[in-house]
Amino acid sequence: MLPSTASAQVTAGTILGAVRDGSGAAVPGATVVVKEVSKGTSVEYQTNEDGAYTAPFLSPGTYTVNVQKAGFKPQATPPFELQVDQRARMDFTLNVGDVTATVEVTAAAPLVKSDSAELGQVITERPIRELPLNGRNFAQLVYLAPNVTPGQQGENLSGASSFNPRGASNFNALGSQANMNAWLIDGIDNNEYTFNTVILQPSIESVREFKVLTGSFSAEFGRGAGVVSVSSKSGTNELHGNAFEFLRNDVLDARNYFNPKSQLKPPYRRNQYGVAAGGPIVLPKIYDGKNRSFFYMDYFGMKERKGLTFVNTVPTAANRTGDFSGFTDTSGNLIRIYDPLTTRLNPAYDSTKPVSTTNPQFLRDAFAGNVIPSARINPVSANVASIFPLPNGSGNFNNYTSSIPRTVDDDGFNVRVDHQITDKDNFFARYSYETYRLSAPQGQANCCLPTPAAAASKFELGPYVAGLQVTDLTTQGMAINETHVFRPNIVNEFRGGFAKTNPFTRQSDFGRNAATSLGITGVNVSSYSSGIPNINITDFTGLSGGPSFLPANPRETHWQAEDGVSWTLGHHQTKFGYRYVRRMTSTYTGPSGGGPRGDMTFGKNFTNDPVTNTQGTGLATMLVGYISGGSGRSILLEPYYATAQDHSFYFQDDWRINSRLTINMGLRYDVFVPDVEIRNRLVNFDFTNLKLAYAGEDGISTAVGKVTRKGNIGPRIGVAYNLGGGKTVIRAGFGRTYFPVNPSGSNMLGEQVPYTISQAPFGNIATNPVDYTVIPTIAKPFPAITVVKPKTTAELNAANPVVLGHGFANETPSMNTFTFNIERQLTSTMMAEMAYAGSVGSHITFGYNANEIQPGTGSNASRRLLQPLSNVATISMFDPRNSSSYNGVSGKLEKHFSHGLQFLAAYTYAKSLDFGGSAASGGGSVGGPQTITNIRAGHGPSGFDVKHRLVANYLYELPFGKGKKWISNGPLTWLAGGWNLAGITTISTGRPFSLSLASGVNNGAPSWPNRLASGKLDNPDRAKWFDATAFAAPAPNTYGNVGRGALYAPGLINWDMSFIKRTMFKERYGFTFQLDAFNITNTPAFGFPNASIGSPTVAQITSTNSDNRDLQFGVKFQF
Repeated sequence: MLPSTASAQVTAGTILGAVRDGSGAAVPGATVVVKEVSKGTSVEYQTNEDGAYTAPFLSPGTYTVNVQKAGFKPQATPPFELQVDQRARMDFTLNVGDVTATVEVTAAAPLVKSDSAELGQVITERPIRELPLNGRNFAQLVYLAPNVTPGQQGENLSGASSFNPRGASNFNALGSQANMNAWLIDGIDNNEYTFNTVILQPSIESVREFKVLTGSFSAEFGRGAGVVSVSSKSGTNELHGNAFEFLRNDVLDARNYFNPKSQLKPPYRRNQYGVAAGGPIVLPKIYDGKNRSFFYMDYFGMKERKGLTFVNTVPTAANRTGDFSGFTDTSGNLIRIYDPLTTRLNPAYDSTKPVSTTNPQFLRDAFAGNVIPSARINPVSANVASIFPLPNGSGNFNNYTSSIPRTVDDDGFNVRVDHQITDKDNFFARYSYETYRLSAPQGQANCCLPTPAAAASKFELGPYVAGLQVTDLTTQGMAINETHVFRPNIVNEFRGGFAKTNPFTRQSDFGRNAATSLGITGVNVSSYSSGIPNINITDFTGLSGGPSFLPANPRETHWQAEDGVSWTLGHHQTKFGYRYVRRMTSTYTGPSGGGPRGDMTFGKNFTNDPVTNTQGTGLATMLVGYISGGSGRSILLEPYYATAQDHSFYFQDDWRINSRLTINMGLRYDVFVPDVEIRNRLVNFDFTNLKLAYAGEDGISTAVGKVTRKGNIGPRIGVAYNLGGGKTVIRAGFGRTYFPVNPSGSNMLGEQVPYTISQAPFGNIATNPVDYTVIPTIAKPFPAITVVKPKTTAELNAANPVVLGHGFANETPSMNTFTFNIERQLTSTMMAEMAYAGSVGSHITFGYNANEIQPGTGSNASRRLLQPLSNVATISMFDPRNSSSYNGVSGKLEKHFSHGLQFLAAYTYAKSLDFGGSAASGGGSVGGPQTITNIRAGHGPSGFDVKHRLVANYLYELPFGKGKKWISNGPLTWLAGGWNLAGITTISTGRPFSLSLASGVNNGAPSWPNRLASGKLDNPDRAKWFDATAFAAPAPNTYGNVGRGALYAPGLINWDMSFIKRTMFKERYGFTFQLDAFNITNTPAFGFPNASIGSPTVAQITSTNSDNRDLQFGVKFQF
């Protein structure tokens, strides 16, 4: 027997090979029985006229292969592991002899892949189960593969943020943006399309193994530069299971590097727990499912509590009634309050001289006694002032301390059933469900003012008037799979399923007409604009139920059906199939241009001294009712319901020309049908005619002009050459992959007029002199709502709504990948690989403001790019202007488990370049080009570019205890035995960042500095990471010459370790204690420096990307 391996399929594996006699001639008609050992199930095949056989669509597991032919001695393999997406070649040589005596072939399968050019990495069950994972999220193990970097902060909705708990599943493979990856669970699409994280996040206990594909893979895979194929766990003939709990708390965690030693750590506690069990389906006296029917199920949960303390400034009882007689600063000096109605021209003002304290233009009188008369206090303002809690501290500033926990509650389960219907039919079904709730401070600098009981009884308020946001995330998904053997050389696989996500993030007073109850009219006009607006008051903590853009509820459901046929024809292993995906999005998110409740600001300008521009306070301005400024708002009147479809056809032929040479040839054809809305509620921007295009009107398609591209033909070609002996293989490959357009740049077209109401911002309201009859007041901050539907350019310019656009041409993003690698098997359990991987991305979706202001003199309106639309400040366009390139060289050393040791070490040296971030990310700390008028000048490193990256993981069983080399018997056996070490070591250089100016010089247009020197330091530190004097502002109204991503941030050195003690009793029962130490060396992971030239803290690093050392304890009971 000559065994070898290669990768081919989505989540199943294939065993294939050839049967020959002693002379090398093919043995047709031989019976090949493939048996899954743990289940006892088997499938029978026969060799064809070339002596070849193929057993496709096999679940990952432990298998044996038995070959029989009349007149020959039968042969059988010992049990071996079949991995996800693997093709294990088992070739046999039969000898003439007694058919009753089976010969067991003991040769181990080589570790090199001689049948495929594919680049990828399998992460097996034991590393998933034992490697240290903070949060127990298996997706972090994707980063163990070469040519993969973690997703940058900002690559999705604020990374792994409170709005998006799935953020940790983002990664960049082969220079692709994170929205170009594909996540599959049991072959079913698991992508959340807006920000391309995962929908379902399987528990560690439910994942058998997964594979990361990064280049030259089969045509069966599409929609991904990086593909992660996850195989769920199934039951076996033996009943097995476990129960576990893991604990983290603040006592075990080190303080953050930048927190002073005197600062107490906030209380923190996280408990993760669950149970899992799998085995045969047995109904006593009714049904015995051994060797036929199996189940696996698990439950997982998490509770996390983190205490947070906030220091706020609230009005005193006297302040809120207008009495500022005791309103002093921290030095005890009285802060005077001036009467805006006394504002007048200074009769002594000399217009020939500049305005100064000795030549003031305006005068204003202070309120007598520093008290605003009650008749002058706006009754709505008095209501608003009354909802502040009273101070619980002394003084006028920082006089209220509140404590509130950040809480997370997570519960989910997975159920899988496998059944062998007949010896030719196998079936499995999996269902997954999870609920996740996060209650957390809203992310503002000052936060968390509980609503006073008196105010709660009088007004329709939430529990906090400056407070929490709540995220409820519900996900569920299902996969079904049926495999049927039509003939020994023809096997069909059908799979279908769905994945559904319903994330709902809202402010703490969502659903309450809080603004209306306070007397603020025109705000609570729909359920989506419920709550109070953001009320910003200079010197005081602002009021808000939550961030202004909330609520957000981007729901998605994906249905998928796929059928594939595997057909062995002589030396050709062919596969062809069709895949259909229907994506449905029901969305409500805060549209661009301001949230649904709007923001209003009360500054000092109405109550200060115009002579010195000092004194006054925002609270006094609020009490007299005049709004100093704020932002506009946009209200999506109701959710929109968009659908899109993907059709994919593929053909793959793996041609084994001889025992040394295999050629992989494939072709994939993808059609991505653009989004449509069930009621045609989509609007696009017609860039050619500078007007809005409405779905289904005036000859515009229901896809609002976006065409369906039908030329997405993706060839795949690969060559694998075995140098002889099965020890060294040279492989090369090329592939083109297409991706659907990122929905964050397309389905937001439902967030425009007339389905969205847009109201322009207040702007800066003049103070001196001013007509107080036209100033917006707190009682009526917004004008009456009018629904507009501009048809012409002039109407659009006059209406000045939120404008979003997606290019009509709708070119499909694509990526060409090139790979070359050499694999060498060093021992029976260890192999090495050297590889080159490159990619070129084209037509990548890019977001930009098409009406950007240009440098120069004059008004902003006069300098906008699209002059007929001079009144429209922002036109957010999404079209495929971006492109990318990647070149990487990697080395890998991998040892499979033997002699108590298993490890994988991967080093990558790479460079990734593009012109900007994705439509979802904005490019992280690199951002886009300085100006869209010269995108080519923005060519630079990708936001996720990492030059050097070394990642190693290892599992080691200490050689002590029963069955080991030392202390194998005696009284110390129990204590010394069962100890394991596991760890992940990551060493990498930093990511790039771009520089900016603290004070722009281009009159409101984009403004970057000039680069006078390199700016790099030989020995940078956190106090001075780069030489800021190497950069300076350019001449006024000119663009700076500094490149995008000119400098790089600090790198990362991180060691995560697990110390595991496993104790077995009564053979099948075990107890495991585990200590996980994340960042065991307590090395700070410094963040980006302040890159704003001219800032007092420029070049300084004042934060870390993650906390310092965290410890976690875990216990497990296994049976």
